[in-house]
Amino acid sequence: MPEATHEVVLSGCTPEPLMNYLKALGVLRLVAEDREHGDPNARGSWRNDVFVLSSRIDKQGIEDLFVNHYTPTPILAPWAGGSGFFSGDNTDFADALVNAPSGRCDRYREAIKSVRAILKEEKVEDKPTDETKSRLLRRYRASLSEQLVQWMDSALIIQQDGQSFAPILGTGGNDGRLDFTQNFMRRLSAVGITDAKPTESAGHWLKCALFGVPTPGLQDAAVGQFSPGHAGGPNATQGMEGDPTDNPWDFVLMLEGSLVFAGAAARRLGAASDSRAAFPFTVRAVDVGFTSAGRDDSSDARGELWLPLWKRASTYAEIVALFSEGRAEVHGRAVRDAVDFARAAATLGVDRGIGVFTRVSLLKRSGKAYLAAAEGRVTVAERPDADLLREIDPWLDRFRLACSGDGVPARFTSALRAIDSAIFDFCQYGGQTHFQPILTALGAAEREMALTPGKIGQSKTIVQPLAGLSSAWIAAANAPDNGEFEIALALAGIDDPTHAIGPLRSNLESVTIWRDAAGRIGSKWAEKDRAVVWSAADLSVNLAAVLDRRVMDAGRKRCADLPLASPSAASPASIAAFLRDELDDRTIEALLWGLMLIDRGTDRGSALPGADAGDVLPPALPPIYALLKLLFLPRPLLASRAANGAVRWRLANANEKGVPIRPEPAILSLLRAGRVGDAAAIAMRRLRSSGLNPLPHRRSGGPSRDGEWSEVRLSPREGQRLAAALLIPIRADAVNALVQQATRADIFDDPSEVMTTVAVQ
Repeated sequence: MPEATHEVVLSGCTPEPLMNYLKALGVLRLVAEDREHGDPNARGSWRNDVFVLSSRIDKQGIEDLFVNHYTPTPILAPWAGGSGFFSGDNTDFADALVNAPSGRCDRYREAIKSVRAILKEEKVEDKPTDETKSRLLRRYRASLSEQLVQWMDSALIIQQDGQSFAPILGTGGNDGRLDFTQNFMRRLSAVGITDAKPTESAGHWLKCALFGVPTPGLQDAAVGQFSPGHAGGPNATQGMEGDPTDNPWDFVLMLEGSLVFAGAAARRLGAASDSRAAFPFTVRAVDVGFTSAGRDDSSDARGELWLPLWKRASTYAEIVALFSEGRAEVHGRAVRDAVDFARAAATLGVDRGIGVFTRVSLLKRSGKAYLAAAEGRVTVAERPDADLLREIDPWLDRFRLACSGDGVPARFTSALRAIDSAIFDFCQYGGQTHFQPILTALGAAEREMALTPGKIGQSKTIVQPLAGLSSAWIAAANAPDNGEFEIALALAGIDDPTHAIGPLRSNLESVTIWRDAAGRIGSKWAEKDRAVVWSAADLSVNLAAVLDRRVMDAGRKRCADLPLASPSAASPASIAAFLRDELDDRTIEALLWGLMLIDRGTDRGSALPGADAGDVLPPALPPIYALLKLLFLPRPLLASRAANGAVRWRLANANEKGVPIRPEPAILSLLRAGRVGDAAAIAMRRLRSSGLNPLPHRRSGGPSRDGEWSEVRLSPREGQRLAAALLIPIRADAVNALVQQATRADIFDDPSEVMTTVAVQ
């Protein structure tokens, strides 16, 4: 008959603080490894933020195992001063274990004797130098017990040029003057492990440590970085603070659990260049995802731990396998920092049933002391758009490297942090609302680089402009009902189909964009920036300046059409909202700098979904706009007459002959001065010369009525905004409405050249 399985809820083992998480691992490990009083098939899982142990032993059996039978792992640091092995060290606790009458100390006793024998043979009495330490570590690995070597692997990794320390255990088993191993031995004495029988308080303390049962008699003792609330000090933890107290079992079980973090296996698998990544679920700290940290926090941090929480009950062997693999991957490479880890979680680069990671940063606080600060949780969830981030990896690596150099202005490091924060937030929460900030952050970084151009700090390395993002970024970043996005997308796609004039991007920054034989986009900083007109002025000023420049360049290069074509266009309603100043200009500008990084060369049209523009413009779009916009369209007009006599206007295709309307650059200058009537008079003359009959048309046999436009009153600022709106590509299905509002659409000269006949639909 199979043995009954007991589920024991360990309320004292929670994901935060770090001490409580490690306790859970320690309990599972010790229960599974004790074949006589424990259960090799014991399983553990996280449920409702507590650890649940499933095994053949019940609650009383667990208490009996630890109080009466637990045999401690030899946890020593005979490579560091203050560990109890060198001159001037306190040897009381090591001596107590060596001389203990209890058989539970046999392994510890033999380990201490073996270390002392090696030190005697090596003739090392004082705190070892770096060279001596390396020699001792190699000797220890070759001579000491397997369990002590496992502890060594949890604390440090031996390298050719020294050692790398696991952030979770400080600098090789100590945090400054606090030696974890000495404190571990001290706690063993406190619970009676060194005596013939346990102390009277050992059982009460154990219930408190495992089940959260309140108990008196807790002691004052240092706990180091593992439990900020116990360590005390200002802003050390969440919630209420109190006097620092210590439960010896907390510290004992915590260090026993830290052995799960042995780094050797991860090292063999090939860790990233950052040595911290050689240890399980340990990465470089990045100050993203929370608001309490600044640049000094991440630069001084020992690293970050991403502690996995799993729901499926798993054996200790399965947990060891999880931690020995010990690292996540993003697009085939090991994660290096918190941003990479968030990406791995968003692309299912971490699996094995992990549902959530608790993020813990080892930050410097209270002078030189470190504390394990809980920084929230990240859910493992697939976010398909996260795969798009691989497109920016090469550029982002170069930008990150440049920002780590000397003499880097804060504007670049701030731009990098904004990118990292946006990526982290998207991976954590998902959705277009959180993807869009990634695009705007990239655009902001591009804008900062354009000022130098590409030179960051004192490094001679030039970071070339970012280009060639796929059009999938558009759908990923487009939040619904976003007029700012619609206008920015239309502007960002402006280009000259003949390539006689550069894309709109060339008016914002000095870049050269090309496409190689394989169709890939290339980019570099241009030596000349004569086409750049963008400045620190507001959006309307800059858009009007771009339109002025592109019209002037088109005339200078004798372009047949205006270089204002775009695969995307804005609706009349959005343009009307822009004219009424109802949209956020800063958002439009930020989106424009991001969207222009997308390769639109293969874009077959990214017009956003919406209702047909229809034949009537929205009332908020003034007639003066319709009149002037006809002079700033990317292609000639073409009329089609249906069988019922109705006339509809559209933009001519490349192989069609339409009504060319030559623009007049003076219109833009007049608008900026608020002289709307004069601008309208020029536009009407241009339309008439093209065969169109603008409104208000002259009365039969009467004079021109162009002067009636002088009644339209606009301030210079309003005129500036109208000039800016003329640059925004308008949807093709609104062209007929423009012509209908601004002209007598059914009256024009020489209809044989500009009309086709279509059937009534």
